[in-house]
Amino acid sequence: MNENLELMQIPAPGEIAERCRVLYLAPAVCSKGWLPNLFWRPATQDNPFGTLRVDPWELEVLFAAISGEPALSRTVLEQRAPGRAGFIERSIAHGELPLLGFREDIP
Repeated sequence: MNENLELMQIPAPGEIAERCRVLYLAPAVCSKGWLPNLFWRPATQDNPFGTLRVDPWELEVLFAAISGEPALSRTVLEQRAPGRAGFIERSIAHGELPLLGFREDIP
């Protein structure tokens, strides 16, 4: 195994979930017009950001690609599913929204 992968820090789930929320509210992602319920189950009627419906690592890579930010989850997503982060980034670059994995399907 690559030494860098062994030393890599896996972002905490709460950290990634919060980063997804922040990136979602950024102008580049907001301009897409996607409703929060595409990615989150509402916490309450007034709070659409409850639990994530989709794989948090994939969503963070997707939102980061749209925002032009480095993705904190990219390396761990590539380790878990080689080529997946690159596929998401290329899809966004081509103006496509890739199908994201459901949160419940994460190994």
